Amino acid sequence: MNITKVAVHRPIATTMAFMIIIVLGVMGFRFLPVDLLPQIEYPQLTIRTNYPNVGPEEIETIITDRVENAVAGVPNVEEVRSRSEEGESRVTLQFAQGTNIDEAANDVRAAIDRIRDAFPPEVESPRIWKFDPDNFPVVILGAKSARNMEELTRILEREISQRFEQIPGAGSVDVWGGVYREIQVRLKRDRLASSRLSAADVQQALLRENITLPGGDLREGLSDMYVRTRGEYQSLDEIANTIITVIDGQPIRVRDVAEVVDGYQDLNRLVQIDGRPMVRLGVRKQSGANTVAVAEKARAVMEQINRERNDLELFMVIDQSEFIQNSIDNVKQSAIWGGLLAIFILYIFLRNGSTTFIIALSIPISIVATFGLLYFNRLTLNQMSFGGLALGIGMIVDNAIVVLENMVRMRENRRNLEESALTGTRQVTGAIIASTLTTIVIFLPVLFMQTVSGMLFRELALVVVFALLCSLFVALTLVPMLGSRFLTVKEGEHTTDNPRSRLGRWFLKLENAYSRSLETAIRRRKRLYAVVGALLIVTLFLWPLLPVELAPQTDADEIDVDLEMAQGTNIAVMNEYLHELERIVRETTPMDQVKHMTIEIRPGDAEVELALYNANERTMDSFVLADQIRQNVVGRIPGAEIRVEAQSGLGILRRLFGSGEGQALQLELRGYDLDLADELAQNIKRIMERAPEIADVRTSRREGRPEQNLIVDREKIANLGLSVSQVAGVIQTNVGGSRAGSFREGGEEFPIVVRLQPEDRLSTLDLGNIAVRAGNGQIVPVSAVVRSERRRSPTTIERVDGQRVTYITANLQSGAALGDVIEKLQSQLREITLPDGFSLVFSGEYQEQQKARGDFTLSIIMALILIYMVMAAQFERFVDPLIVMVSVPLAIIGVVPTLLLTGTSLNIQSLMGIVMLIGIVVNNAIVLVDYINLLRREQNLKVAEAVIEAGRLRLRPIMMTASTTVLGMLPLAFGGGPGGEIQAALARAVIGGLTVSTLITLVLIPAVYISVHNLMARLRAQ
Repeated sequence: MNITKVAVHRPIATTMAFMIIIVLGVMGFRFLPVDLLPQIEYPQLTIRTNYPNVGPEEIETIITDRVENAVAGVPNVEEVRSRSEEGESRVTLQFAQGTNIDEAANDVRAAIDRIRDAFPPEVESPRIWKFDPDNFPVVILGAKSARNMEELTRILEREISQRFEQIPGAGSVDVWGGVYREIQVRLKRDRLASSRLSAADVQQALLRENITLPGGDLREGLSDMYVRTRGEYQSLDEIANTIITVIDGQPIRVRDVAEVVDGYQDLNRLVQIDGRPMVRLGVRKQSGANTVAVAEKARAVMEQINRERNDLELFMVIDQSEFIQNSIDNVKQSAIWGGLLAIFILYIFLRNGSTTFIIALSIPISIVATFGLLYFNRLTLNQMSFGGLALGIGMIVDNAIVVLENMVRMRENRRNLEESALTGTRQVTGAIIASTLTTIVIFLPVLFMQTVSGMLFRELALVVVFALLCSLFVALTLVPMLGSRFLTVKEGEHTTDNPRSRLGRWFLKLENAYSRSLETAIRRRKRLYAVVGALLIVTLFLWPLLPVELAPQTDADEIDVDLEMAQGTNIAVMNEYLHELERIVRETTPMDQVKHMTIEIRPGDAEVELALYNANERTMDSFVLADQIRQNVVGRIPGAEIRVEAQSGLGILRRLFGSGEGQALQLELRGYDLDLADELAQNIKRIMERAPEIADVRTSRREGRPEQNLIVDREKIANLGLSVSQVAGVIQTNVGGSRAGSFREGGEEFPIVVRLQPEDRLSTLDLGNIAVRAGNGQIVPVSAVVRSERRRSPTTIERVDGQRVTYITANLQSGAALGDVIEKLQSQLREITLPDGFSLVFSGEYQEQQKARGDFTLSIIMALILIYMVMAAQFERFVDPLIVMVSVPLAIIGVVPTLLLTGTSLNIQSLMGIVMLIGIVVNNAIVLVDYINLLRREQNLKVAEAVIEAGRLRLRPIMMTASTTVLGMLPLAFGGGPGGEIQAALARAVIGGLTVSTLITLVLIPAVYISVHNLMARLRAQ
């Protein structure tokens, strides 16, 4: 059954079918989740095991080694990375793409269970975590209040955070920079010694006296009465009056040997926003949830809380959804402008309102239908899917143009409307099906890509494929139906080449000029081949000049200035240094570009976070601003390493690719000897710092943290009736503090902590005076049973596949391409001679870049093969597809100069554009060759006559389809606005390649067609 005939003869049914598609698409668009990138299934598991108060080297030996050996036999594991640090072991397993992560988790859990009994009893049960790229805060809020920080923290954790957790799609809510209440029992060492008590005696007394226990039921008369013994502390005075022991008939109370203080836990994180101490809340989203919707609801909850409460005020510090929404809106605007430009160029060519309207109608119908596909396949509206629509807008009308242009020619040849619709569509059906299929099949190799880069393009491929199928369906049904009813071109009327109109005369001159040029090219084919070959060779020589990187640099709205000092630096010292850094940053940064400035201080490191205004609200690029700040802060603070980084809009990719801190450049120095690794890493760092394109070089292994090791004399403690655990517990209580129950007040619970008063634990000499009770009841100083050893211990030990590794990471200056920088760096690093057992590997983003290059190379080869197969099946010949495919390499002649002139790098986006070009550029050649064969078959024209006539008749539809595709992508190619850089590289590659290949194809393909068929004729004659 002919689908075109059914559509023309049943116009109401055809109209209703498309109305159903539109309704479903509109409803699907309303409920589509919005995100920056497609959901990425990343097959990674992390095994986290806690062993409190144990150093990194012991963690590596006791925990990490055993876990790595246990999971070595789990199927599909490609790489094992581990990190051993104080009190914690993390082993990360990277699985092959396509691995069922739930089944893998069961295999890992079974492997861990087999070694669980080999761990010391103090080791907590290992926990298995799936990697979720969405597990990063969607919004970060600041909270300011007239209340004190402890009260504010408690309100945020107990009341406010629950409001945000109830948001549909929201995950956990983190509170940073809080101050926590703690009941402190500050022991006085001299008083303890004179009373012959130890810290353990005080702790046990508090635990013994602070208890409430049920007594059971008591029957009294006709009723049952519940009995409960209440002994919990009701006030701080009760704690102070607790009797520890009785000596010579006199009670020794807590207040006699300690001071009970209603205080606060030691600060390990300090947050300031815009110069004021504050608390921050980070709202995360659940996997697969709509980022923009979660952020919008979080903002609504924030505003509602601000209306309801007058004791605090919440405000938005960072909103990730703003960049996402702005970038999507930017792509949306580019798509609209691209569609309008495509329609405008159609009207210029057609000069007829009805024909322009019929063709233009295929754009919204195909797009709206695609929204329905996204919804029913549970996909998201993101940069890739919406970008696919924007990129496909120009191609969507190609089929309708070819069909309608042929229908108009039928009308000009005095055919009636219905005959023009049916015959005009039938003549080009084969050509448009072939051209559509050749464009579709280039996306099939994307399904076989095994890298994260490849996964990013699956939704783009799906969107473009479905939009093109919709456009083909529209061209074969709706366009001929509307043409048979509403085409205003009269029989015999010349609309597009009317000699009486100025545009018509111009088209006639163009066609005549093209025919003369084509005749000349056919006569001088050898010269034509030489010129095209020379252009191709020159282009190939220019190819190495293209800068190479993984993904385009995308301007985002955040800059981080990270300050790092020696391990063990006190948080108070860090506070002083960071305020100096803040002053420098304020002086060197145009503050009219900054929305909020946040300071976060931790022991040993701190950072200044600049939340910038949106890209369309500021005048400076974030990467340029980061370079400016870097030049002014580096070297200004003695003893500090400072790193300045502009967060990329595609920063999530670095978190996926990088194993370190997600910097652009990452090297792995693998080798067992940590001291030698430190020395080599410093040499590598110095070499990297000489490169002008590289900034903020840093090694992952910092100078070890100061450590005072107390080694217990086992013979002495055995004679005193003590154990190592008893001695260690006493030291822990005196220095770090031990919990002695809880104090409840107003429905809240606060820890009671026993610890030496601050003035009794100021230096390492105080450690020796700590009292411990021997087995015979005597009090002896710790110095009698231990010896001290001072050293610096490694803070972390990282490994890759069992090898210890040191990461050297760095940022790139704005405009520097990763591939070019690494190429220069590799030659410079050859001067370093690595000892036996050491190796140096470029990893992270560069490693993914190499994998992506292999993926795209394979995709291009597969695309060429598939396109040939489709065309061979369509033409029912082996030779004609080869003629058409001559146009494929010609696209490079346009791609390389375009990328060089626009300063665009060779990245995954531009490579995807080259893959798309393979399917796009052959469309014009297919239309031309198919029409030549049609004229030879139906009108018995000779080869040369058929080539010249087909070229003249197909010139306008080829120019129209190429122009609409180019103009449809033109707004994207400018790369303006938030996130505009993401699709710009792809659009530029397609525009440059298609423009040049179209111009060359119009002359070269006819010449090649004649040469090949003349050769075949001579071969047959022999």
